[in-house]
Amino acid sequence: MLFGYRSKRFENMIDQPVSSQEIIVGLDIGGTKTAVLLIDRQGNQLSSIASPTVISTPEKLIRGVVSVVNEALQIAQVEVGQIAGIGVAVPGLVDPMKGIVELAVNLNLRSYPLGQALSAEFASPTYLENDVRAATIGAYQYANRKEPIQHLAYLSIGTGIAAGVILQGRLYRGAHGMAGEIGHVIFEPGGPVCGCDMPGCLEAVASGSAIARLGRELIPEASEPITAEMVYRAASEGHEKAISIVRQVSHYLARAIQLLIMTYDVEKVVLGGGVTRSGPTFLDPILAELARLRSLSSLAAAMLEDEKVALLPADYNAGTWGAITLALPAPVTLSIRSDGSD
Repeated sequence: MLFGYRSKRFENMIDQPVSSQEIIVGLDIGGTKTAVLLIDRQGNQLSSIASPTVISTPEKLIRGVVSVVNEALQIAQVEVGQIAGIGVAVPGLVDPMKGIVELAVNLNLRSYPLGQALSAEFASPTYLENDVRAATIGAYQYANRKEPIQHLAYLSIGTGIAAGVILQGRLYRGAHGMAGEIGHVIFEPGGPVCGCDMPGCLEAVASGSAIARLGRELIPEASEPITAEMVYRAASEGHEKAISIVRQVSHYLARAIQLLIMTYDVEKVVLGGGVTRSGPTFLDPILAELARLRSLSSLAAAMLEDEKVALLPADYNAGTWGAITLALPAPVTLSIRSDGSD
């Protein structure tokens, strides 16, 4: 069985043309799209594409993944036989050691051996990880381009909210593999009911879906479905109701950042996910709230510096870069690009 086996041939590679070189595949399988990234042994990007995720049965999901990987291989002008390893980021509850997706509601998977299935398709070792944890690894790779750090928290703000933590250069999973579920910590007692049935969870008051809900409540006259992106755009244009929503959400997200910094004493908190793509309109109100918190306490002033908070570029897919890292047999310097192609 190839799953979990690291190719010794990969470790013994020497510089050679890409056509005869082994490659690593990074997959980020989401409920909406599947992103693929290919790199060579030197860490250079060969191709990066995305395609709609096929969701109906596990077999059709696999066929869709195989199709998009083959397309990426064609673009890079490499062969299936050159694949030395595959890293996969997937939402939901994952058992990385067994390569099993225990539960991924958005993908209609339950107790499914995704790792083994992909290993069989590509005759290559395959490594699975939860999507947020894989993105945490990708964020760590990105942050280390500028300065060497050992302690990092990644906060993903999209349809839901979750965090990942790296301590002393290693991904922290916790006793039950559930570390980082900050989205299900109560931030507003008695607040809106979360999908987990608890009232006032961070995810229920500051996620993309929560922002859209607040937008619908405050702007009922809107002529089209409201999204988080629309709320932030309206705020940047001076819409008072949208500004009030952004201010409220930033209040909670600043406290989530404070919680991560104070709990784990990380050097950097990296923000990513769909909501963060609003850029400065998203980040600036959070930094303003952190500045207010610093003014209240000398401890906060020492711990909550703006320099500790970073935003991933909108065109950087932390999930695929993190997935790539899962499959690397040895440290490789990745030529990480952020130019709209990731």
